[in-house]
Amino acid sequence: MSALSRDPTEKRSAPFAGWRPRFRTGFARFAITTLAGLILAGIVHIVTILAIPALSLRDAAHAYRELGIEGHAEPIPSPGNARGLPALREADPNVVTAICSYDLSAGPMRVVARTGTLPLGLTLHRQGGGVLYAITDRAAIRGTLEFLVMTETQRDERIAADEEGETSRELRIVSDTEQGLIVARVLMRLPSDRADAEGLATGVACGLAN
Repeated sequence: MSALSRDPTEKRSAPFAGWRPRFRTGFARFAITTLAGLILAGIVHIVTILAIPALSLRDAAHAYRELGIEGHAEPIPSPGNARGLPALREADPNVVTAICSYDLSAGPMRVVARTGTLPLGLTLHRQGGGVLYAITDRAAIRGTLEFLVMTETQRDERIAADEEGETSRELRIVSDTEQGLIVARVLMRLPSDRADAEGLATGVACGLAN
């Protein structure tokens, strides 16, 4: 058969003759890349799990567990302090921060904060990281913020001890860890407010509930 008599579709199909090998090669590369990614993700996951015990000893609850053990919030230490405690990272110069650490193994903790003319906020941080609860002075009753921090078991025991037919008015916050931090922050409007801000922050009382 002469060149003039060839099937006209032959030339059109020629460029697609090698699509199957190229598809197989591309699919193989995709599969290898995906498998490598899954293996890497698995390695990272395993390493993270193994590192949790070491990392948990470096969180804020462990670093500041000595603050507030005397029954009142203590200010965040400055860099190079004598106690060797770490300074707060990226601290806001317009905010005074004080901390009460808590350990619920001995029972629930009662927190009482008096409000003033400067904005005050309290946050509860669990051991290992994460905020459990936050409250501001806008929720104060007659100039006082008051609540209890307890485990779920302690909450159930306290409910069982409530008088039948009466609803307790105390605010009860359940912590899913026995240790953690209560962080008081007071915003200064002017540099001259520092003394008042420190008084409000360190005036937060934190002790065993009766």
